[in-house]
Amino acid sequence: MKRIPYRFTLFQRHFISHLIVSLLSLGLLSLGFSYYNKQQADNNRTVELTNASKVIAKLLLREEEDPAPQLQAYRNLLSERQISFLVFDKKGEILYRDPKMTGALRSKPFVDGLRAKIFSVKDNESFTVNTNTDDPLIVVSKPVRPKSQKGDMYLFVFSPLDGYEEMMKSFNRSLLYMIAVVLFLAVLVSWLISRNLSKSIRPLRSATRQIAAGHYSTRLPVNRTDELGDLSVDFNAMAVQLEATSQKLEQYETRRRQFIMDVTHELRTPLTSIRGIIEALKNELVSEPEDTHKYYGIIEKETFRLIRLINELLDMEKIENGMITLNKTSTPLRDLLEIVNESLDVLIEAKRLQLVIECEPEHMVYGDYDRLTQIMINLIKNSIQFTEYGSIRIIGLESEEKTIIEVTDTGRGMTPEEMELIWERFYKADASRAKSNSETGLGLSIVKQLVEAHQGTIEVQSVPGLGSTFLITLPKEPSITKEAAS
Repeated sequence: MKRIPYRFTLFQRHFISHLIVSLLSLGLLSLGFSYYNKQQADNNRTVELTNASKVIAKLLLREEEDPAPQLQAYRNLLSERQISFLVFDKKGEILYRDPKMTGALRSKPFVDGLRAKIFSVKDNESFTVNTNTDDPLIVVSKPVRPKSQKGDMYLFVFSPLDGYEEMMKSFNRSLLYMIAVVLFLAVLVSWLISRNLSKSIRPLRSATRQIAAGHYSTRLPVNRTDELGDLSVDFNAMAVQLEATSQKLEQYETRRRQFIMDVTHELRTPLTSIRGIIEALKNELVSEPEDTHKYYGIIEKETFRLIRLINELLDMEKIENGMITLNKTSTPLRDLLEIVNESLDVLIEAKRLQLVIECEPEHMVYGDYDRLTQIMINLIKNSIQFTEYGSIRIIGLESEEKTIIEVTDTGRGMTPEEMELIWERFYKADASRAKSNSETGLGLSIVKQLVEAHQGTIEVQSVPGLGSTFLITLPKEPSITKEAAS
């Protein structure tokens, strides 16, 4: 059976990390306070003993009189402060001893320990000696070198740290109380902070699960100014993008299904018609030459209809996959527009519309001639489709850096919502009209991608009931642009 490892939550990790930091801080501070307290006690006693050693040394250096009486008088003063001293000669013999020293200070191990240090004595050197008493001794050594023939002497002044152990116990007791209070506060504050952090993450987890379940409208409240607040803002931005992408995918899927249905219908209708006519001709059900010619015309028309549909699908696929090659040349814009006019003359006359071209003969357009023709044909056919009466006006303009083409009609116009959707694949502004005219909803999408393939832009302006204006901007030939700039 596989063992499941223990799972540490973020609350536990954050709480434990706070506790560890608090304990480390308290431990270091406690050690620091203890060390500081001991050093202060040692320093204070050392300063006192150093001052006493200077006085004793001065008394020993007096040549004119015996220092014993003065030392005896000074001993009485030192005894009140629990300070004692020993003076050795260079042979290790005791020259002066404090008669009021306790038995522990008179013991042979203690005296031998001091005697062993006389050859390494340094001026005002202090060290600690532990005896069998409760309090350790602080010892200050000082060599005394008189000018007479008395010989060198070695002075050791010492004193117990009165109540040191008791003082440290009292201090440690107070320190423990302080540590307990601070630790309690640290635990409380760590718990509150960790709980608040964990509580702030719960909505994010809940929202993430909802997003994973497909509820892209989920949003997080932004009520913090720290990194979690920034994370909430970023999460909401991600949710907005996911929601927009989801909506686009749904729209695309809906249009794709509609497109498949339309294409199936478009393919089935002409193929069924062609098959029926072929069956009739094969079985000699049509015998009159006029009827035969009529049915052959229908077959030709339906065949062209199928070819156009397939070509649009192939063009869309090539453009989307970057498989088209543009053979760009500079062409007179008016000539191109006249060719487009002739190609669509039948459709224009059928709806009794007027197509007006306003373009100077010297205006040039730079691009692939066949693709530019395709762009203009698709745009004008779109205007013809949605214009019942009036005119379609094509205006060609030119500047030093670009060529501008405006296509304006007096048709039904578009709403702002429709203007955002017309460039989408498979979109049909009027489904019933598009079906009757065998439109696939690919024309304007192909136009936009072809214009962008020419590094140009296309925009639309429209007012419902008053018509629409398409504005195409194409860059001029690079060499011409450089010459114009120079």
